[in-house]
This record gives sequence, structure tokens and C-alpha cells, in this order.
Amino acid sequence: MQRRFNYTDRVRILQADARCSLKQSGGKWSFDAVLDLANYDLPPESLVFVEAYRQTVWMRWAWGTVGAPQAPAERTLAEFDSTEDILFRVRVTSPGTPEEPHGLLLAEADRIRLRGPEETEENRDTIFPVVPTELGDELWKVSFENERPRLLVNLRAAGNYKQFTLHPAFIALVYPAALREVLWRIVYVEGHRDFDDAASDYSRWVRFAIEVLGVGEPPKAEAGVDDSDDVGVWVADAVAAFSRKHGLLGKFEAFLAEGGL
Repeated sequence: MQRRFNYTDRVRILQADARCSLKQSGGKWSFDAVLDLANYDLPPESLVFVEAYRQTVWMRWAWGTVGAPQAPAERTLAEFDSTEDILFRVRVTSPGTPEEPHGLLLAEADRIRLRGPEETEENRDTIFPVVPTELGDELWKVSFENERPRLLVNLRAAGNYKQFTLHPAFIALVYPAALREVLWRIVYVEGHRDFDDAASDYSRWVRFAIEVLGVGEPPKAEAGVDDSDDVGVWVADAVAAFSRKHGLLGKFEAFLAEGGL
């Protein structure tokens, strides 16, 4: 089933039909792409391109046509110093004419994340990745780089950041505050209230609050109306639901009973 953007006739390619996976050969990282464009109403002679990007770094590969896709032999991610946070997009354009040499953009899938060699739909990345980084004397903070919320933790904290972030006290004290910051930023500051965009991490968060935490859809935005109070109530309800779901008070009380603090 194809979807079209509201503001043009451009087709939105579902991410399930545009999958990119990481591979390593000879000490170099490259990727494979599996594109399923048969169910989209696109002319078979349309050109297909796959692009990789991260901030200002960008690479592009011609991928044949809709009717005859052809992966290039060289797909090394040579311009990137690491595979961390690389995103992909797939673009389909008209073949072009002398008057329109670059063609017209007909369809697109964006913000496609690389899957690891063993990654499947069932074990794909978490909605809130924990990333160890240098934070000075700060213990943790939330990052919104590339519109993908991450929990940054001090890589020097407690020697082993993975064990540290799984500690009941850390979960009980940090995650509700981080969740509050993420949802407030997405829904009120950024004004993102859509939950049906598979390409958007912001939509995944809104959908998480609706479907997993059961707080319903966020307040509908109205032009010229400050709905900060309504959004604040919605965020508070989500944090309360998260805390109940994971029994955070009980976890912290057990930590105290074992001699914590």
C-alpha cells in the first residue's frame, strides 16, 4: 500500500519496503539495501538512488530503475569515520529531460536506520538508545541530535555504564525525568503530534505514549492557542503511567532496604 505526502503528489515509501543492513568485508564497512517498489504506482523507467548521510557527510549511489533495480558493486561507507548514527534515504526520480535534466522527485523514504548483520524486525534498536559519552561532571543528559532522542551517560560513571544504567536506583530516578523531557520537547517545543509517520523517531515516541503507556493522543494544536497546560497534563500522565508500569517506587524502596544511600 502506498502513501502520498499531503502537500504534493510525491509517494512516501514505507520503511518496511526500504531496508538497509550493515556488512563488513576486508575490514571495511559497506551496506546492502533491499527495496520493494513493486506495489507503488511508479513508472518502471524511474531512476532509483540510495543516499547515506550523517550531519554534513553525504554519499549517493545509483540503484538502477524501478523496473530493473541494480545494486552498485561498490557500496563502501568510505566517507564516514564510523557507522554510528548513519541514516539512509531512498529517492525515486523521473528519468529527466533536456529541460529537466535532474528529473522530478516521485517517491522517497527517509531516516532509514542501518540494521546490524544479525538485526531483524523483532530485535531492532530501542526507542531510547543509551550512549556513553564524555559529560564532564554531569551524570546524564538527553540528546535530540538528528531528531532522535538518546540518553547520554557519563562514560566514566561507576566504571561500567551498562550495569550502572540498569541499576534500580538509576532507572527510578533518571528515566521518569528523561521521559518528561523527551515528551515535552517533542510535543510542545517541536509541536510534533503525529504518531503515524514510520520514518520519524518523534512519532515513535508519541505512539509509545499512546499505545504502551495508554495516555491517549496528545492535545490537538490550535493556531494561536498556548496549550502548554494541556500538554503538561498529558506528559505528566505519561510519566505517571510509565512509573506505575515499571513499579519504580517499589524498585527504589527495595534499593533503600538493601542499604542504598
